[in-house]
Amino acid sequence: MLIRSVRQGDAQRWAMLRHKLWPTVDPDELTAEAESFLKGSTTPTIASAFLAEEGATPVGLIELAVRSFSDGCESMPVPHVEGWYVEPPLRGQGVRRALMQSAEHWARERGFSELASDTEIDNHRSLAAHTSCGFIEVERLIKLRKPLA
Repeated sequence: MLIRSVRQGDAQRWAMLRHKLWPTVDPDELTAEAESFLKGSTTPTIASAFLAEEGATPVGLIELAVRSFSDGCESMPVPHVEGWYVEPPLRGQGVRRALMQSAEHWARERGFSELASDTEIDNHRSLAAHTSCGFIEVERLIKLRKPLA
């Protein structure tokens, strides 16, 4: 298993994994965002990204953004895990942890002292993965909206 930063030529393979993580988002939009990042454009949701590969096949990803703040964190700004995905057959084999360790290393190299993340309130599998990597739950939240039209 190889964990590495995304690089030129990865946009399609990276976007394929992104679409598995966010299946309701237009795949073309996910690809365009990946291509833009790889060309050096600043994106609000990607400051760094890593792929896990088995042979030449991408099997996982982790994406980080740097947010001005994150609930429960003591430092500002703070790197935030925006996306973290591993193909189902490889879960429980250390791939998620290896991806997270790459994200932690990236953050430490840049002088950050903590890492933030979030997950849906009912995503128990994700919460377990986060806590197994040392994350501490700091808050539970249900966000609401009311259309005024």
